[in-house]
Amino acid sequence: MKTTTKIFSIAALSLLTASSVFAEQASDSVDAKAGLAPALELSCTDVSFGVWRVPVRSSGGTTTITLDRANDTVAASGNTTRVAQSNTDISWDHSRGECTLSGSTAADATAATITIASNTDMAFTAANAATTGYVGLDAATAAASMTASLNVPNTTTITSGSSTFYVGGVLTIPQAIIADNYGGYKTSSSATITANDLVE
Repeated sequence: MKTTTKIFSIAALSLLTASSVFAEQASDSVDAKAGLAPALELSCTDVSFGVWRVPVRSSGGTTTITLDRANDTVAASGNTTRVAQSNTDISWDHSRGECTLSGSTAADATAATITIASNTDMAFTAANAATTGYVGLDAATAAASMTASLNVPNTTTITSGSSTFYVGGVLTIPQAIIADNYGGYKTSSSATITANDLVE
């Protein structure tokens, strides 16, 4: 009986040793990821005053194009002799800028404050259709000394964490216009719009 036990023990030990020799291992690496996004985000589209037909001229004063952000209307004033809207690309004519505020934790009906900077006497440079979106209108050969002043409302009302408001403005076309001034334009610098939902 004692002899049988020893033989069994030796056999079990041999089997255990063989299993250890042929064991395999596998491994892989695991990284952790995370991200941070602004609690409040503001996204705005550009203001487009559209394409205007203006004759070559040297008198009569400046022309102003007013884009009313509240009513989404556009009107020419000042020197309007032979000045008219162009229909070369009607889908891009006179669109107000649109700003969407999102991610706010403010209560519904909170009036977020809106401010705008670098928005007066904005100068223009010549720009092609890829930049302006005015299909078929090349960049002006010689840039006219046009300027724009943009405006926003003082406040916007938050509902369910978001709000939408509009950007309007006034475009000033100079008195002196030559043939080389015809073409597309874009402002050489941008205005900065800031929204504050007053949540700390």
